[in-house]
Formats: sequence, structure tokens, C-alpha cells
Amino acid sequence: MENGIIKYIRYVLNCIKEVIYPYEDKCIICDEYTREELICNVCKKNIRYCNDSLTIDKEEMTFAAYPSTYYSGVMVELILRLKYKSDFGAGEVIGNIMIDKILNEKLDFDYITFVPSGKEAYKKRGYNQSEYLSKVISDKIHIPMISCLYKVKKTKDQIGLSTIERWENVKDSFNVINNNKLYNKNILLIDDVLTTGATVFYCASKIKKSGAKNIYILTAAKSNV
Repeated sequence: MENGIIKYIRYVLNCIKEVIYPYEDKCIICDEYTREELICNVCKKNIRYCNDSLTIDKEEMTFAAYPSTYYSGVMVELILRLKYKSDFGAGEVIGNIMIDKILNEKLDFDYITFVPSGKEAYKKRGYNQSEYLSKVISDKIHIPMISCLYKVKKTKDQIGLSTIERWENVKDSFNVINNNKLYNKNILLIDDVLTTGATVFYCASKIKKSGAKNIYILTAAKSNV
């Protein structure tokens, strides 16, 4: 058990830390003080970056997908904080990581759009995490964000479904609005996690059928079923 002197010393040290590092300079993951923005270097080093791209082929259509990281460790925490805890600081960190992926892959596009959420999910959270990430990216790289997709039917939660079930679950779930902006344009489609690729494929296919030239899929992370 700490005696009074040790407690007092600890208190003084904490006060000094608060002066040197304001509260907002704490890492949003480990809560340690940091000179970095939002996330400390230790936590940042625990993010597994994905240096590869992949293709999603189905129904005679092929799309290139660019996961920014692997869905593990710190990245899981960041995505869950954004998705379920309204932690928009986590969203800023994820958005910055996705921008790095855009720059590394030299992706060239005219508009940014996002996978839409269902009405119930949007009502419950008050926002769509993929839309938020799109806005972060749009604001920082100065490329317009457009809302061009909407959900036309209610789907089950993809968590726990097999690969085949995931594809069947989201088939015919999306449609396009504002298709006049899509013709002959290159579109960046944003989502949080890529697992089977079913959701982003059906979104991308709708955009393609509306006249878009190329669709690039960018996700915060890549997971396995």
C-alpha cells in the first residue's frame, strides 16, 4: 500500500504531465501521453499494414480492392470505437491510414462515395461509419464526396454467416442515386472492413452499371470470415 508521501509524489508527477501534455494529447488507444496526434507511436507500430491489393471477380465483373490494414490488434479497437462508440478521433486515425494507402497506390479518382448503412443501423448510431471515413478523406485530400448508393432491402448482420450466406445476404440490396454524376468518372468506394468482398462488390457493380469508368474499393481493414 502506498504511503502518503508516495501518493503525493505520484500526484505531483501527474500534474506535471498534465502541464507538459494536455489531456487531448493522450493516445486514444492506450491512454498514455504522446507528442503524436491522437495515437502514440507504440500503438501505431502495432497496426499491421496491408501492402497488397486484390481483385473481386463475380458475374463477369472485376474490381480492384485496396485494404489499408489487416483487421487485428489496434485496428480492431479503432474500428470498433468508431463504429459502436462514436469515437470520431478513432475515425480520424483510420482516415489518415486510408489516405496513406491512396497515396502509396497512386489511386486517381473524381469522386469518393461509401457503402450505405441500413435505416435501423443509421437510426441507432446516428451516423454511418463508412460515410464518416469518406468525409475525413474528402476533407483532407480535397476530392468531392457524393452519396450515390442506398439500401433497398433489410439484410442480416454479416457476422457469423458463411461466405456463401454473406453473398446471398447482400445480393440485390443496393441501388444508385445521383447516377448523372457517375458517367465516365473514376469512383473511390469506401467501407470499413473487407471480408468476403460481397458488400463492396454489389455496391461497385451498381455504380459500374450506372456508367462509371472505374471503381476502386478502399477499406480500412481486411478480415477473414
